[in-house]
Amino acid sequence: MSAPPRTPAGAPYVVICDYNALLQDVTSVLRRSGYAVFQAYDGEAAGQLCRYMPDIALLVLNTEGSGLDTPRLVEDIRRIHPGLPVLHIGEQPIPGMPADVENLPDTFQIAELLQTVRGLIPR
Repeated sequence: MSAPPRTPAGAPYVVICDYNALLQDVTSVLRRSGYAVFQAYDGEAAGQLCRYMPDIALLVLNTEGSGLDTPRLVEDIRRIHPGLPVLHIGEQPIPGMPADVENLPDTFQIAELLQTVRGLIPR
């Protein structure tokens, strides 16, 4: 897991599942935009973070290797955080993913990412 970020008090907490180049970029953009981002190295670590953090505003994941069945991971986390917004970043939605999970192609522009995140967790 990454070190806790230094962000303004009251910043929305975002958990990012996995530790690959694409999600490293997402982490950087969101931190620079005022979000408190916690990056887990795989799906199991993301699940643990979500179990122990009470005020998560968003879960971000992508198609590449969460290490677990990604739709099931979302369901498990939502048992703890009902209605938690989830953003999947990848070319195609993952089969079996809950219908309300937002999908953003991995060819996104920064403005698209920020607009999508703002739509999922309005301040």
